[in-house]
Amino acid sequence: MDLDGTVYYGKDEVPGACDFIKTCQKKGIRILYVTNRANRPPEEIRDQLRSFKIPCETDDVLTAAQATARYLKKGSAYYIGEEGMRLALEEEGITLNDVNPDYVIVSFDREFNYAKLKKACSLIFKGAKFVASNPDRGLKMEDGISPGTGAIIAAVETGSAVKPLMIGKPEGIIFEMALQKLGMNKNEVIAIGDNVDTDIPAGITAGTRTALILTGISTYEEAMRSPHKATWTVRDFAELSALLEEI
Repeated sequence: MDLDGTVYYGKDEVPGACDFIKTCQKKGIRILYVTNRANRPPEEIRDQLRSFKIPCETDDVLTAAQATARYLKKGSAYYIGEEGMRLALEEEGITLNDVNPDYVIVSFDREFNYAKLKKACSLIFKGAKFVASNPDRGLKMEDGISPGTGAIIAAVETGSAVKPLMIGKPEGIIFEMALQKLGMNKNEVIAIGDNVDTDIPAGITAGTRTALILTGISTYEEAMRSPHKATWTVRDFAELSALLEEI
């Protein structure tokens, strides 16, 4: 399951999310939360889900920050991001370096500014590999749609004239890690998300069935126009619960 726009809007629960998740757990269905956002550590996400009365352990969460650090494995990096990315890099043993790093990593950063943009582009010009956590253009928050990581990536890509290696959805890297973490094959998994540009193509690439829930960023009209067709499209958790009874 995706999180932003699927399970919560910022600090608010998406209506019906908790009941749906508890129903899944009663049926013995394992849920792994796979989020493109990289600014928060899994423990913080776990605590937010618990505040909605959603049972969650730290190991039930896989962030784009974790996926990025685990994919790179070693080396040094300059990153644009927040605490979640810093912790993930440090836990994986990747050295933080803003002089001559192996990688420039761009992720969600609410304090992004021109100085960070200039530094990132300069290091990429010097040979650092450009890596990005995810291309999400926007996030549905409690107060509406906010710019996502994709907006920051676009600035660095324009300034450096280099396209990044993308780790998060819609690329398959993070979903391959998710399947390994679950210990399941693709036929046993359904990917649920609100974004027809990231969640659904990631599931398709990984070979899983997909469910687009229209509680977040993507509209029904966008879903119909998209070349990435979900296995199922539902309006809300009531429809998703009904679907679960049929499959």
